[in-house]
Amino acid sequence: MARSRSSSNPVSYHRYTGQYYVTRAGRRVYLGTDKEEAIRRYHELGLGILPATGSAAQPATSLISLKDLANRFLTAQQANWRNPETTLKCYQGWLHRFLRDHRGMYVSEFTVERFAQWKLSLKKRRFAAESINHYLSAVRAIFRFAEDTGLVDKSPKLRRVKNEQTTGIGSKEKMIYTESQVRALLQHADTQMRTMILLALNCGFGPKDLHDVTWDDIGEDRITLPRSKTGICQTYRLWPETEKAIEHLKSERADKMERLLKRNRLRSDRGHVFVTYFWKPWSKDAIATQFRRLCALANVPCYGFYRLRHCAATAMSMVASPHVQRRFMRHSQLQQQVTYTHVPDAEVDKAVLKAKEKLLGQSSITSGQERNRESDQVA
Repeated sequence: MARSRSSSNPVSYHRYTGQYYVTRAGRRVYLGTDKEEAIRRYHELGLGILPATGSAAQPATSLISLKDLANRFLTAQQANWRNPETTLKCYQGWLHRFLRDHRGMYVSEFTVERFAQWKLSLKKRRFAAESINHYLSAVRAIFRFAEDTGLVDKSPKLRRVKNEQTTGIGSKEKMIYTESQVRALLQHADTQMRTMILLALNCGFGPKDLHDVTWDDIGEDRITLPRSKTGICQTYRLWPETEKAIEHLKSERADKMERLLKRNRLRSDRGHVFVTYFWKPWSKDAIATQFRRLCALANVPCYGFYRLRHCAATAMSMVASPHVQRRFMRHSQLQQQVTYTHVPDAEVDKAVLKAKEKLLGQSSITSGQERNRESDQVA
């Protein structure tokens, strides 16, 4: 049942703008900062003297904050996304960064110049080019939504600020960890991080997979986990080293929980395999921070924890068919393998020599002049 207001006080107060307003057709109509003047305008609105799109002095659209616009965009656009849950999380992350850098700003205050300054600040903070482009595209999307739905008369031409240039697939190969570097990381890692690294190499797990994995997902010598991004589930055979690391982690966790219980401090990991010092599941930021520290300790260049998934995909591409690699990576399309496969030049050289054996055989082929020269030398 809708709440009714008294005739003596028909307007509501918006404390962020300091104005009084009423709601018409799901939109706020701001009536000014003076209450008596706002009530007078309210009655004019009822008589049709004042347009319902906003007050004559201050249009309602100019008082929409960037946060309100982002929330309206997320609410309306979910019906157009093919995978609403996954896409919603992506847009929430991109827009959260934008709103943190523009706290309390209104839509009417945001200009192309501010947009360009924000892009420069992202570059100074050393954000990756792909990340910067995601942020810029998300902001452009909410302003296009504002103009299409009539929230603003005309949005700023944000396309004047170009995206960052990114390298095409194959134009610049990404570095992956070598065998010696992986061994150094495993040698200097603690129990949890060592298990994370082994699962990343054994199963191609990323930080989100490590956040999602629970003890129920682990069997005797296998682990089964659906990928949250694609929904594809796969069962993996665990290496003996991975099984040993998991058992060691499980034993340490049980001992720690028992010691805390003796001190009347009940703690539980709630089924998660990896928990932080505060008994919460590891987030991707926490994993990235600890992995950078581990790389510095092991004197190994840090390409990011997610690059271990690239290492696993590259190794799998050398021992299995592309379709097996796709199942291993839990990808929905075969073309995605190109991004994750980084074959070193040494492997290409081996393949060239093997191809020579297939084409010419194992015996060497000499030219006619070389055969004549060899016969002369024999004579």
